[in-house]
Amino acid sequence: MSRLLGSRIGSPRRCRPWLPGLALLVGLLVQAANACQVCIPMPVETLADRLLEADALVLAREDPQRPFHYAAREVLKGDPGDVPIDAFLPSVDRRVLAQFPQRHMLLARAKPGGSWSALGIADGDYERVVRRVLEHADTWIPGETDNRQRLAEFVPLLGHADTRLHETAYLEIGRAPYTEIRRIAAEVPIETVRGMLDDPMYLEWRSLAILMLAQSGRPADRVRIRKTFDDKQRLGSTFNLAAWATAYLAIEGAGGVEHVRHWYLTRPDRSREELREVVKALSVSANAEAALREPVVAGYRVLLEVHPSLAPDVTRDLIAWRRWDFAEHMQEIRHAIARQDPLGAYALGLYLRSAAAASPSVRVSSDRSGAGKLTRGGE
Repeated sequence: MSRLLGSRIGSPRRCRPWLPGLALLVGLLVQAANACQVCIPMPVETLADRLLEADALVLAREDPQRPFHYAAREVLKGDPGDVPIDAFLPSVDRRVLAQFPQRHMLLARAKPGGSWSALGIADGDYERVVRRVLEHADTWIPGETDNRQRLAEFVPLLGHADTRLHETAYLEIGRAPYTEIRRIAAEVPIETVRGMLDDPMYLEWRSLAILMLAQSGRPADRVRIRKTFDDKQRLGSTFNLAAWATAYLAIEGAGGVEHVRHWYLTRPDRSREELREVVKALSVSANAEAALREPVVAGYRVLLEVHPSLAPDVTRDLIAWRRWDFAEHMQEIRHAIARQDPLGAYALGLYLRSAAAASPSVRVSSDRSGAGKLTRGGE
């Protein structure tokens, strides 16, 4: 995993049984559906975000009066003040700066009086990207996912020799909506896409390349997608499963949904991890392609029959698509999972209350268990 993501993930911990429900609930409340959850299933701060959020930015080199410390050479943003920069200059970076007199360390300060952070030694390309981001400081918003003009600035940086710029572009594009990723794929050379997919350094970063590969239209790329997804479903692998399933659906359409339904949704032996990854793919695909919505809804219906505990994972889609015909089944599942998954039950409650508000014939009332009771008009 890259440094940019690795520092934010932390060490693995034993998962509490209510965490999946919490994750869903947060997603519902924050309305994070805009970003493509197949590529980056968590909030990620990019270089551009850090530049936009910084209170002050400077280009610095070693202070002649204070060895192993910095002195600002150019202010890019804000007012650094007159207090000497307190950041330490490591020996490795000191040697690089000494070897390349035209380069500078980019330093950022998050708030007035705060400490300085090093964002990397800036050569010509890196510095140009930084300045370009700052030119858009009045119109770009930290964390935004669907600004086409912003995305266009980073597309040419995919595959850049400077891994920092390549990773920045990956994170900017990877958190965009799936419809934007599909559009952008046409602008990225297929050699770049295949290079991203085959580079072992980015083994855990392949999702974006997988989604883009599905847009190439080349027979060899489609064969690769079909073969890889077939291997995934035969072996029960979950590694990049959501991305490969999404790519498979992109090239196979409604027929692909039927295969996914047969291979996963109707199988009682499939693990929760596999199913959740497949549901991500179905959700992303159906939200991008209206023609896939009904086949996916039919798949969800089968899923709830075979794996009712996955109901919280599909409620966001059902609410967005206004599919209130699941209300009776959702009520039964909510009652069954109320004790072991209270947050999941709460998510189902959101769906049921939405259904009741949208349809006069559907009402939800509380029973003694606290899970609620679904009734229809007159009952």
